[in-house]
Amino acid sequence: MNALVTLPRHSTTTATASLDASTDSLSVQLAALRALQADHPFWRCRLLTNMAVGGLNREELSYVFSQYHLYSSSFTRFIAAVMASCESDLFRSQLSENLWEEGGGCAPERRHAQIFRNFLKNSLGVDPTKIEYEPYTRHFAREYLNQASVPSPVSAAAFLSLGTEGIVARMYTSMRTGLRLAGIPDNELEFFDIHIACDDAHAATLEDLMVSYADQPGWFEACAGALRAALDLRMEFFDNLFDALQRKRLVPMLQRMQQHKSLAHGVEDTAIHHRAGEATVGMYANTVEKLNVEFTVERLPLAGDVLDPRMVRIPAGKFNEKHKHAHETVIHILEGAGQVVVDDRVFPVSAGDTVLVPRWAMHQTQNLGETAMKFLAITDFKLSQRAYVGDATDYRMHSDIDARRQRAHEAVQVETGS
Repeated sequence: MNALVTLPRHSTTTATASLDASTDSLSVQLAALRALQADHPFWRCRLLTNMAVGGLNREELSYVFSQYHLYSSSFTRFIAAVMASCESDLFRSQLSENLWEEGGGCAPERRHAQIFRNFLKNSLGVDPTKIEYEPYTRHFAREYLNQASVPSPVSAAAFLSLGTEGIVARMYTSMRTGLRLAGIPDNELEFFDIHIACDDAHAATLEDLMVSYADQPGWFEACAGALRAALDLRMEFFDNLFDALQRKRLVPMLQRMQQHKSLAHGVEDTAIHHRAGEATVGMYANTVEKLNVEFTVERLPLAGDVLDPRMVRIPAGKFNEKHKHAHETVIHILEGAGQVVVDDRVFPVSAGDTVLVPRWAMHQTQNLGETAMKFLAITDFKLSQRAYVGDATDYRMHSDIDARRQRAHEAVQVETGS
């Protein structure tokens, strides 16, 4: 790293000692800056964490990345802004290399912004010419350019190095995982692969520029402030995207509420009245001998806008799994006897009893009797799957959903090296 250290005019021994002390101090400060970067709340924002486990569907990803297009297509402006405040022709030449790569070199049709547009069009079905940017998207891109254009070359370099280029590999790895889990094939993720591979080198150039001013008073504070500004801006943008996804999911349901119209109109009788013995829709079943787990779950095909009733059957002496989920559930025992465990409480139950399971409470129903247990579980799943951005389905031990989450987590671990 090209740290510029001013040596005092002393003996060779004294000069060497001063150099070592300055270098050690700089290393400590850089480590502190990287710790600020790694621990920023941005990494725990709702949008990014849901992407990392495949919590967004293709339609939602189309919206997110269509809004992200404004930032992607503006990125060369951010580099140019930092170059304008850079006092060193050497660093300007190195930054121009970054610009050259972003622009596709001798093949402008391969510029990164165009590769991203191809991804939008070919993989997500988004026409880049018809994107309507949200006000918060325009604010994000405008403020990013403003921050990159600040007169202070230290702040500008820190903003675009530690706060921007330096986070790309980690951030895009989470995004790439989410896209793969949504069914986008690897060969269509070139934009993310390019940046995961090359942006560490771009970050190093900008970091060298930032470090070249390390002998200035207040250097660390200026770098830390610029780093936070970059990550705060991006977190604000991502939070706005997440909130927009929730609104998009909920608005149709809220509109139906406000219309004061009966949702029973035009609905078949069988979607309102389910008789004993009529067909149900199998949802899932599981048997795990070592945990004494055996049960089946069927959905009653009723046309609720929010409510999603299910019939659960557990053989004598068996349990269903310990699990939790975003929806709340009312359990009404129809046959059999046993107990329902809700977090750390145990409720004995028999036919006619009802238990409420609050959202995200870990729970299990245990058949302790000598006959099969049957109960009706009435959930608000049709609401929670819209309101909860992510996977609102059951979180169960040994379930396909749990296995999918674990595979997603392992993929992120491997790709980030964490």
